[in-house]
Amino acid sequence: MDDHFWPSLYPGIFIAVMIGFATGGIVAIFTGALGGLIGSIAAYFLTVWLGLDDSAVSLAILIAGASVGGYLGAKLGAKLLALRRAT
Repeated sequence: MDDHFWPSLYPGIFIAVMIGFATGGIVAIFTGALGGLIGSIAAYFLTVWLGLDDSAVSLAILIAGASVGGYLGAKLGAKLLALRRAT
């Protein structure tokens, strides 16, 4: 997977944007996408460290990392927006 760094980030973008849409708001979409990118980068380096090369397991790990990062990012964006509205 050494030469597949950039293509491995695509799940982070797509999945996290969908999570951001579900959470609501433009801020949640952007923070979800950022969180998804961070999650998929971490998952990529985990799969490289584990030595998993282009398998269904590595794809599942990338999707899981993107989902967790996107969810946490979108929730953070929603909380930031709620705090801004409260003040």
